[in-house]
Amino acid sequence: MSPPLDPGVQGDLLRELRHEYPSLTQIPNGVLFSDPAKGRAMIIDQTHVEASENSPNVAPAALDRLVTAVRVTVPVIDFSPPYRVRVEGAGTVQALEGVNPAQVLLAHAPPHTGWGQIGGRCTHSCLRYLFTDDAGIQRDVHVEPLFAQPDKFYVMAVSINGSGGVDSLDDAMDQVYREVDVIERLGNRMVSDLVERA
Repeated sequence: MSPPLDPGVQGDLLRELRHEYPSLTQIPNGVLFSDPAKGRAMIIDQTHVEASENSPNVAPAALDRLVTAVRVTVPVIDFSPPYRVRVEGAGTVQALEGVNPAQVLLAHAPPHTGWGQIGGRCTHSCLRYLFTDDAGIQRDVHVEPLFAQPDKFYVMAVSINGSGGVDSLDDAMDQVYREVDVIERLGNRMVSDLVERA
């Protein structure tokens, strides 16, 4: 368990972040800054900074806002290198006309017939892939049908940099931008290839 943030530090952060995150809530060992109307939240404690934005249509500028908030926060908390980066992204990929994502994924990951006797007919399946590149970055990608919109695939990806981290905040933030691009390209390519093979 980390010690709670000092009230003076909380005040400094509130002054710096009040435009993007007007609400401050004390949580165990840290603080939660949020703007519920815009789906933005930032959790800060002595061990990490976690920034997120959640809405049906997140504009590309959202990443710039998140990165800017992290750049402001890290010096105030006085985090020292190395910096470890974790990027989580989730979104949808529109299926080609006439393609049923549930059927595509069931073709690649068919359920065992005995499972149906226990749980009923399996109508949806998902696939999970783990990747590691030469730099030690690990990517965990999960593809499934989007239940609310049956003509779309739902893709969720989590990326974590190597155990050593990076030596500067600028390098860490550059990695965030690169990783968001990789996640987007990888998700689109995976869906495209799955559909072609179905």
